[in-house]
Amino acid sequence: MTKTLLVINDSTPQGYHAAKFALLIAHGLKANILIANVCKTVKNIHTEKVFAGANGHDDELMYNGPDTTESLIMLSNDYEDFKPGISEVDVSAFDEAQLAELSNKKHVWMIIKGMADHSPETLSKMHIDINTLMNKVRCPLLMVPLHWPLKQIERLVYIADLRYCRLHFVRFLVELAKPWNAIVSIANLAAKGLPDMSNEYATAVFNDEIYGNVKYDHLYLNTIKEKDLTKAVDVLINGMHNDVLVMVNHRFHFEKIVGRYITHDLPDHITVPLLIFPY
Repeated sequence: MTKTLLVINDSTPQGYHAAKFALLIAHGLKANILIANVCKTVKNIHTEKVFAGANGHDDELMYNGPDTTESLIMLSNDYEDFKPGISEVDVSAFDEAQLAELSNKKHVWMIIKGMADHSPETLSKMHIDINTLMNKVRCPLLMVPLHWPLKQIERLVYIADLRYCRLHFVRFLVELAKPWNAIVSIANLAAKGLPDMSNEYATAVFNDEIYGNVKYDHLYLNTIKEKDLTKAVDVLINGMHNDVLVMVNHRFHFEKIVGRYITHDLPDHITVPLLIFPY
């Protein structure tokens, strides 16, 4: 079955940026793209309300961005071997349950959403609460920071306690990595209250339970002893140059690294796309 990537389009620069990354992924996976327009838009002119400075009144900020669907179709013409099917759906009147139902009914493989910085242009009027949506969907969510430079994926790292590592999540990551022969690694961080695994024990569990059941040449284990999770994330991103950080929603280290809730932007120490599996 052909995979479908659902892109949340909130008519912002980060939404468009994420859509372009979705096109790159779709080309590698031979997948189709479904653009979910969560805000009513006017072609080529997107209006966002921002707080004015000293006058105390709301001003209208015009985001003169391209139409996402039309732009992706044009960009897909650069690919000669495979052109993803690109369609759109108006979900501006949907609540979280309805959007989740659409995703589940369409067998969406992954949802992709752009994440804002702190500038007025990236304010979003999206009414969908991502936390509620994640409690209802069956697929992971990929959150793409606005200023992350688009590129092919070279390294993904799944942060987990190896004793509770989910094999089907690893298989999903391998599918995502294969088009680029990207490295998939598991960063073994002991869950709160549990002792660290010895290197010998961790290697045995990895070989027997994970690698032996996945068979991907670029699948590796990294045991992380650093207890300061901000420092650990910094090493994974800036020291080991991972392109995508992977976690399970509200499990183990999620709230320490991401926070209690997913908002419209990522914590400052997460500068790469973040893939969240539903729990």
